[in-house]
Parts: sequence; C-alpha cells; structure tokens
Amino acid sequence: MTKWLLGFMLGVSPLYVLADAVDDAALARKADAMLDAGIASDAPGASVLIARDDQVIYRGARGEANLSLGVPLSAQHVFRIGSITKTFTAATVLKLGTQGKLSLNDPLSKFLPDFPNGAHITVAQLLDHTAGISDNWDVDPAKPLDTAALVKRIAAQAPDFAPGQAWAYSNSGYMLLGAIIEKVTGRSWSDVVHTEFVIPLGLAHTGFYADDALVPDLVTGYSRDGDGHVVLPPYVTITGPGAAGALVSSADDLFRWMRALATDRAMPVGLYQTMSSSKTTDDGAPVNYGYGLMLGTVRGEAVVEHNGGIEGFSSQLTYFPKQHVTVVVLANTDAGTPNPRALAHRLGALAIDKPYTDLQPIKAGSKYLRALRGTYRINTTGKHVLSIDGGKLTIQRDGGPKRLLAVARDDVLFYPDDGTDYIKVIRDKQGSVVALDVYTDGMPPARHEDRIH
Repeated sequence: MTKWLLGFMLGVSPLYVLADAVDDAALARKADAMLDAGIASDAPGASVLIARDDQVIYRGARGEANLSLGVPLSAQHVFRIGSITKTFTAATVLKLGTQGKLSLNDPLSKFLPDFPNGAHITVAQLLDHTAGISDNWDVDPAKPLDTAALVKRIAAQAPDFAPGQAWAYSNSGYMLLGAIIEKVTGRSWSDVVHTEFVIPLGLAHTGFYADDALVPDLVTGYSRDGDGHVVLPPYVTITGPGAAGALVSSADDLFRWMRALATDRAMPVGLYQTMSSSKTTDDGAPVNYGYGLMLGTVRGEAVVEHNGGIEGFSSQLTYFPKQHVTVVVLANTDAGTPNPRALAHRLGALAIDKPYTDLQPIKAGSKYLRALRGTYRINTTGKHVLSIDGGKLTIQRDGGPKRLLAVARDDVLFYPDDGTDYIKVIRDKQGSVVALDVYTDGMPPARHEDRIH
C-alpha cells in the first residue's frame, strides 16, 4: 500500500467514525422520543434494543416491571417471548438434521407412529406451517401437560386441511416438533435447545423454567380487562405452549441469537439460508414463512422476523439482512399498547434511514366523522366497515375486532397504536367520500377500496 493512500485512509477514518457516532446519537434521541411518546412511565411497558452488525447502538426501556412494587423496566430485564421460541425450535430441528438424527423429508409417523395421517405429514411441513395441524382443541390452561398429553390432544383434532395444500399458522405443529426432538434425543426439547444453543452462544437469560421456578430478573406480565383497567392475566401453565412458545429471554440475548443465526455462528453454514427462505405449498403457492422465521418488508426493505404473544407478554424480533440491523422489542403486556411489532418496525425504519411519516392526530368534528361511516370493498369477499363508537372512529374488517382510527391533516386516517399504516380518504368533486386508499406499511402502491354504501 502506498504511503499517500495509507495516509489518506488514516486521515479520513476518524471522520467516518465521528459520522457514525453522530448518526447513532441522533437515532438514540429519536428512539427516546418515540418511547417517551408511546409508553407511560407508570404502566406496563417495553424493553428495546437496536443493533447494527454486532454492535448495540441503542438500549432503552419505559414503563414498569412490576406495578405493585413500582419497579421500573430496564433493558436487562427478562420476558416471556411466546412464539419467538419457534426460532429456537426450528433451528434445533435443522441442527439435529445435520447430526443424522432426522431429515426434513421424514414423515411424522417415523417419530409418532399413531398420529393420524402421520405418514403424509413431513417435518418440513410442520416447520413451515403447511401440515394442516389444527390449533382448535380445548384444554384447561391451568393444568400441566407433558409431551404425551399434548400429542394426544392434538391428534384428536381434525386437521385444518390436507398436508401441503395450504398454509395456516400452527402452534400445535411446533408442539409436535418438540415431541420429535425429544423422540430422537431422549431428552426434553428445552434441554436440547439449552445444550445446542444457549450454552455455546452464552445466552445466559434464555431458557425454559417450570411454573413454580423463580426466574432471575423476570418481569410481571399484565393484561387489560373489558373496562380498560390493567390487570394480571389468568394463570396459564407454561407446559402448554411448550416448544411453540415457552421460553424466556432478554433483549440482548435475542439480539445475539439473531446475529448468531444470520452470521452462521449458531449452525453449520447454509442452515440459516434454509431457515430464512420462503417456502411454498405443494401447488407452488408462495408462503411468507421459512422455518421458524416470518418473511416480509419494512419500508420496502426485506426483513426476517418473528413475533410472540403469551398471557401478559408480547414481543417482536426483526432483522434487516441487507443493513445487518437487529431490533428487539419485549413488552410486559398483551394489551396491544405498546405494540411491539409496530414499535420494532418504526425503530428499524429509523435505523435504516427510511422513517415512517410522523402523523399527528387532530380534532375532527362529528360531521366529518359521520361522513366517513360506511362499508368499503377490500376485494371480492372482504370489506372494511367504518363506524362511530362512543364518539370515536373505528374500523372493522370482516367482523373482526374493531380498531380505533385517528384523524390527521389532509384527509388521512391512521391507527394511533401503530404508526406504520395509514389511509387516505378519497372524495369526488362534490366532496363526498367515495373510497379509501390504504397504504400498508406506509408505502405505495395503495390498495384502493371503493365505498359500497
């Protein structure tokens, strides 16, 4: 290397470092403002982490870990992570495959000979939710269940569809994967996760704990009752979710886990690519799910991610592979405020310098709101209904739950608990509302929804 080139590189390197530091400082200020605006200090809240490559660039927490004791949340606290557990279960299955203990093409019947139609269900179909295993079975949520009891309950329920013919998210399918792990190793699924990943990767705050265990730094989870009051959720034994949703973790552990996956430090080279690539049904229909990872976009950029929800807790792990940005949001409430998915996407958008539009609510009169009431066609079968409930504008899709809408300037509507999607009101020349343009993830093209009545 020539001396002038070396000198040039040495001369500009500090400027790059300084620029990165300034950018990260600006990001931290914006992230702090976002948390301050969205999470009350005296309510359940969230722990948040943003990282670029292997470097954490922001940690934050708002709200309380325990309302009765007045303990504030911190970035080091431990949460139940619900279905983010599936990323660990899927990775365990893939790694066991490299050890010759199973194959993704193996039929379920190889491990559970008595399972109905098990000869036509593959391990791969369980991993990508195309097996048709139904979650529509009932059990006392407070009664502990071992693996055999879980399998028996699942087997007794008719499938949602024939294996490979469609896609439907299935907790039960991942419970069966837990049973397969136990069958081929002779150990509990959680013990295998612990030895294969938790110990080697130093994930000190990640693991499975019995119902009566005292978990270090585990926060209290909360719900809301029908009147909007913060309450403790009903007791649910953690043995029920099993390999589909029973782990606890911290924001830092989940960051290290995601980066270990994405950089092939967690598994042999190639397995993460298999895990994070989209699959298809038997007829070739695309599935926006890999093995234990959801596939999508944020502000037009590809992400791999997973969310989690379990009584009293909700969570989101989002990774931007192109930018090497990881975002973790762990909330100790299942009430939807804060909304971990929306918050993770908004924070991630800041980190990749593609922020969402900052929509501010304005006061809209009753005449304005009444003009929006009506039914709008989504597609040939779906529809949105806008109505007014208690003086507030709500939107409801196909009989699902009603969601509150806020009004912003320029005839824009948005979800105040989200901040990612927005709706543009379309009017005719006379000013009458004739349609809605829905901007999913705040990005064009809009989905046009004509007013039916």
